Amino acid sequence: MNTQAIEAVRRCLASVKPGLDAAAIAVDPPLLEERIITSFDVLDLLTHLEHASGRPIRREQLKPGSFRDIATIARIFMSQEGEQ
Repeated sequence: MNTQAIEAVRRCLASVKPGLDAAAIAVDPPLLEERIITSFDVLDLLTHLEHASGRPIRREQLKPGSFRDIATIARIFMSQEGEQ
């Protein structure tokens, strides 16, 4: 697991949800289901992820489960695997 990508996602989450201790969130809890973020937060998170990665988000990256947890977000949006 790419720790730099994980930390980048945590920084993005902290930007979206001021006051959230993103460093304390494990990489695998379901973010939406546990109400760590809301569906409205996902829209803001997309902007932060684009800025952090330096790449635009592609439509094919946006599918059910893409925002499940920190590890999934890092893999899909912050790593080279997400570029495929």
